[in-house]
Amino acid sequence: MNWGPTGTVNSMVTFDPESLTLAQCFGDACVVCHKKWPRPRVRVGRLPDESAVMACHDCAEALFPAQLATVLAFPTR
Repeated sequence: MNWGPTGTVNSMVTFDPESLTLAQCFGDACVVCHKKWPRPRVRVGRLPDESAVMACHDCAEALFPAQLATVLAFPTR
């Protein structure tokens, strides 16, 4: 997956905090699978108050699949 330089997804999604647990709201648990260990490291979205929502790497891949690679032509001489 092509993450940005800060380890975030290119497009941010806003999550509803009412459907999340406190651990998910504070970034201590994955927003998808609720896994707390190892701590999720990929920022996949935000809450309405601009705090970060985190996911583990596998769940982030499922939320935002990798884009197809761009094919570049070889330079001509």
